[in-house]
Amino acid sequence: MTPTKFAVAVSKSQNTLLVTDDGKFFKLYHCGTGQYSTTPVGTFKITDRIANPPWWKDGQTIPFGSKENVLGKYWLALDIPHYGIHGTWEPETIGRQSSQGCIRLINEDVEELFIILPAGTPVQVTE
Repeated sequence: MTPTKFAVAVSKSQNTLLVTDDGKFFKLYHCGTGQYSTTPVGTFKITDRIANPPWWKDGQTIPFGSKENVLGKYWLALDIPHYGIHGTWEPETIGRQSSQGCIRLINEDVEELFIILPAGTPVQVTE
């Protein structure tokens, strides 16, 4: 695998997601993070990228397109089980602690990330 030149830094206190390209500023997004500090802090990697993702809740699969599926149009899985970066059908939840622990973006923003960020991209989450 070729090393990625992109890196992601998420600030839970600011609810921002910063993308750098070869160490230089690329773009800053507003995001939602986990309520009650449920978004884990640490260094992770994107391991998988899924368009039109299903969501698993209480042992059941909620298909893409169902109004109960909260993931939006894209899922970027992290190397910590059940956590990732995803879209949302509720843009009003961006900019605050609003998720069950994942990092959420408006669908248009996560689509940009889906296009440019390959598996292996590092993701640093800080308080």
